[in-house]
Amino acid sequence: MSENRNHWSPCQRKAPWALVFSATLVALFPLGLAAQTSSSDQGSGYGTGIQSPLQFAGENAPENLVNLSFGAAAFYDDNVLGSNSDRVGDEALSLSSRFGVSRQTEHVSLNFGYNPFFHLYRQFSQYDQLNQSADLSLALHLSPRFILGLHDGFGYLYGGYPTLTEQPILSGTTPPTSLNQLILPYTIRTLSNVAGLNLTFEKSRRTSITLSAGYNLDRFGNQGGVGQPLYNGKGASGGVTVTYLISEHTGLGFHLLHQDDTYRGGSIFGYEDRTQIESGLFFVKSQLSPKLTVTLNGGPQYVHTLGLSSGEAGVAEGFYGAGGGSVTEEVRSTALTFSIQRNVSDGGGLYTSVINTSANLGVRRRFVGRWEADLHGGAARGDTQLSQAATENTDVAIGGIDFRRPVLNGSMLHISYATMHELNKGTLPVFHGFDRNQVSIGFDFRVKAASLGQ
Repeated sequence: MSENRNHWSPCQRKAPWALVFSATLVALFPLGLAAQTSSSDQGSGYGTGIQSPLQFAGENAPENLVNLSFGAAAFYDDNVLGSNSDRVGDEALSLSSRFGVSRQTEHVSLNFGYNPFFHLYRQFSQYDQLNQSADLSLALHLSPRFILGLHDGFGYLYGGYPTLTEQPILSGTTPPTSLNQLILPYTIRTLSNVAGLNLTFEKSRRTSITLSAGYNLDRFGNQGGVGQPLYNGKGASGGVTVTYLISEHTGLGFHLLHQDDTYRGGSIFGYEDRTQIESGLFFVKSQLSPKLTVTLNGGPQYVHTLGLSSGEAGVAEGFYGAGGGSVTEEVRSTALTFSIQRNVSDGGGLYTSVINTSANLGVRRRFVGRWEADLHGGAARGDTQLSQAATENTDVAIGGIDFRRPVLNGSMLHISYATMHELNKGTLPVFHGFDRNQVSIGFDFRVKAASLGQ
């Protein structure tokens, strides 16, 4: 456990610098990743594509604004420790804030948000800690044919639930280099960062070529003796995507991706493991109607292990199949998205690389009286069949519903319920499964919104 603390302490020192770096980018470069392109937009079904918030038909995100908001909520957590064997509930107060910047022009676009929040438990004061998350996306039209894009998502969070404040439902297929969001690190301090850089060359109105590079990092704090040590992970990726528009509303393409991930600190696959994944994936994205969009993807992945330290189970080399898709329908009173994906990805700290199969559903619905409900759910399985000697599966199911209604002076009333369930099956000595539920009621207040002009 001391080795885990040694790995963790540098991350604690670096965490504020990541936020300073993101804020500096915003101050110096008023840009964003909502690139207004033709072929590159159609080709974002997989690979370098970024998921977008689920919206109603005709709904547009606020543009050219700086805004600041605060939130306060009371909630009950029925499993604060994240352990079914020592199940304890507690009441708590959640205090949150959100600073956002949106800038859209003909040649540049920016979306930036910073969200610090604090939980105050009635009995478990040791969990009263500051949490932070930030997200940045930018794009710059360097010329009529070249588009430069950057995206970065950062989190420094404690506990299984990242925040009780409003989180948008995302539509589309999850990029293959994103960290595993459904296999959960229990009640543990977690630092994560996913960043990427894209350069798109629009050869013609129908054809585009995108070069991409990415970096991901996850670090877990002191686990307090709750189970086997988790794997800290870091990785880099690079790829090229070729997209061709076969019609005004349909694009297809091919994505080549190289991923190099290193895991340290665990014991199931040895203390250190390095895995390289080569992917060749076809994809198609079609807007079948103004309200309905469908994406499909699939292809082979080759897994190769380097520098495996002594451990109980090494990762088997070879070819594996990847594939999935998504459906998004956005009408005036109901918006729905569903996606499913199977590929080789990280094991969320429990394992190194696993075959991850996941499905996600999101629904937004408007009701009478200015009420709106957001329903989200997801299920995933992390399968260690990649391994030469491991027989372990981790199954996860999460879900929640949030009822919201605007009230006086720009404030928002919300009533929420969230649940998560995790079950581990097999012969490896990993964490025990757990179940957890939260109910909350609170208000969000918009303090200030200033226009940035056109």
